[in-house]
Amino acid sequence: MQDNTVRNLKLMCSYAPSISEACRAMGINRQQFTKYLNGRSRPSARNLRRICDYFGVEEAELAMPHGRFAEIVSLRPRARHLIRALGPAAPHIDHMVSTSAEALRPYCGYYHYYYYTPSRAGMIRRSLLRISSYKDVHYTSLRERIQPAESPLGRSHFIRYVGIAMMLGGRIFIVDHNARVLRSISQTILFPATTEEPQYLSGMTLGVQGRSARAPFAAQVFLEYLGARTDTRAALRATGIFDADSPTLPRHVARMLAAGGAGMHMMTATELPV
Repeated sequence: MQDNTVRNLKLMCSYAPSISEACRAMGINRQQFTKYLNGRSRPSARNLRRICDYFGVEEAELAMPHGRFAEIVSLRPRARHLIRALGPAAPHIDHMVSTSAEALRPYCGYYHYYYYTPSRAGMIRRSLLRISSYKDVHYTSLRERIQPAESPLGRSHFIRYVGIAMMLGGRIFIVDHNARVLRSISQTILFPATTEEPQYLSGMTLGVQGRSARAPFAAQVFLEYLGARTDTRAALRATGIFDADSPTLPRHVARMLAAGGAGMHMMTATELPV
C-alpha cells in the first residue's frame, strides 16, 4: 500500500481498543491485517469496505495526505461523544439542518448587517455577514469593526463571530459566538426574502454586550444583500459605527431600524420605506 494509506490505517488503529478486537469486529484475519499495517499487502475491495465501515471513514479519505487525515479523524471521536450526549435530540437537530439546506441556498452570500449598537447610544453599527454552505450545512461568519474609541487598547480591530443558520417555520435562525472568546451565544431571527434574490432582510438579534458589564440586549436588525461574491476588503472598510443621520449610511437603513424600535415591531422587507 502507499505510505499515506499505511500511516492513516495505523492512526485509525490507535483509536481502537486493540488491533485484535478491531479485527474480530471487522471479520478480518489478524495476520492478514498485520500485512496491511506493514504495507506488504493491500486489502481487497471487500476488506477495504469493512475497514472503512468499522472506522467510519471513506475510502478516498484513507488515501489522503497523513496530516490532513489526522485533522479529520481527531475531530470525529468528539463528534461521536457529542451525538451520544444529545441522545434523542440528535436526530431532530440533524433533521432541522438537512431540511434547511435547499431553502437557505438562495441566501448564500455577503450582507451588510445593521443595528443600533448598545455600546454607543443612538449609533448604528454596520458589520459584514457571510452565509456559506458546506455539505448542505449553512455556516455564518460575521465580522465587526471595533474602532479606537471602543477598544481598551485604543486601536481599530475586527471581531469575528461564527455560527450556523437554519430555516425553520418560515424564518431564518442564526446562532453564533465569538470565534476567539467563548463567553456567550447570540441569536438572530430573520424574515425570509419575498423575491428570488434576497435584496433586504429584517429581523431581531439577541446577544450580550462585549464590554465588562456583559448586559444582555435585543435589537432590530436590517441586512442589505451585497451579492454571492463581493469585494470583501471594500465591504470591510465600510464597516464601523455611524451616527444615524450619517451620509455614509443609506437613508433607508436608519428609517427601517427606527420604525422597528417602537415596540420592537418586526418589519418585513416589503415594508421598506421608499
